[in-house]
Amino acid sequence: MIEVDFYRSGDGKCPVEAYLQSLSDKQAAKVLWTFNLLRALAPVPGQYFQTMAGRDELWEVRVLFAGDIFRLLGFYGRDGKFLLCHGFTKKTQKTPSKEMEVAGARKAEYEKRVGKKM
Repeated sequence: MIEVDFYRSGDGKCPVEAYLQSLSDKQAAKVLWTFNLLRALAPVPGQYFQTMAGRDELWEVRVLFAGDIFRLLGFYGRDGKFLLCHGFTKKTQKTPSKEMEVAGARKAEYEKRVGKKM
């Protein structure tokens, strides 16, 4: 079971909430269903949740719905919660490096602001 929360920047913005609002109601419902799966299952099946190889403790939440592929990237915060920090709709087989860079920058900003996880 994973405790899931949303990353908020130092100025209080929440990029994942903004991403979810850009989705249709049915798409957002599927993403939220996946979040609930993370909270309920231990261990979480790899088709929904896995680490990003070589990406400094970034993890990927995978959501497939009606032919669309949604990815949400996150990391474990100082308090042990899994913080979702970036969402995007995937259009290629490989996760674009720019998407991972955005998540990595948010993780670095979080760690600078509140400290690294214990």
